[in-house]
Amino acid sequence: MIRSAFTAVALLAVMQQLPASSLTIDFENLPALPPQPNNFIAAGPMQTYSNAHFNISGGVVLGNPAFLAGFGVSAGSPPNLYGTTDIADPTLLSVITLTFPFSDSVLGVTGVLFNGQSIPEDYTIAVFSGATPLIGATFLGVPAASSTSDFMRFSLAEPAPITRITFTTPNADINGWDFLVDDITIVPEPSSVLLLACGGILLWAKSRHAARRLL
Repeated sequence: MIRSAFTAVALLAVMQQLPASSLTIDFENLPALPPQPNNFIAAGPMQTYSNAHFNISGGVVLGNPAFLAGFGVSAGSPPNLYGTTDIADPTLLSVITLTFPFSDSVLGVTGVLFNGQSIPEDYTIAVFSGATPLIGATFLGVPAASSTSDFMRFSLAEPAPITRITFTTPNADINGWDFLVDDITIVPEPSSVLLLACGGILLWAKSRHAARRLL
């Protein structure tokens, strides 16, 4: 009876650490941030944000950027979003990288990508499961930042667990770069994570019981 109660407590502790059916990185609630500077110069050097279920790096968080006509009007959730550019701090990269632990079994990711350039621009989203490249997506001619259509919604779904996503423009060497992402929703496969967790706990409990019987 004591062993069963302990196993139940251990299982509950693991369940509390598992990702929900989905979570959204909106840069207001996750990560929890107040309104940030509204331009890249004021935002400063690259910022990395992470928790047990994701890590995002390469850019900085901006709040209510006036140069994006579509943000908060056509897409995105004010005040904050995450972006990078070549005209501000030199630590900002031409690639935004988002990673997930393999154990979360992330099978889907959706979100919004904004073009911060004054010209239409192309963007590439690369997707990986470990070192293996998956399908990804390419957007051609995303309207300039002055347009209320200055964004593309992306939706990525894979049968293999997604562990890394990169956002960039293939024209970074020619046109520079200026782009931002927001409302990134991560959809894991909680059933498989829970199955692995339960199996591990039950195996541990069984081994402890067997060891005690030998004493």
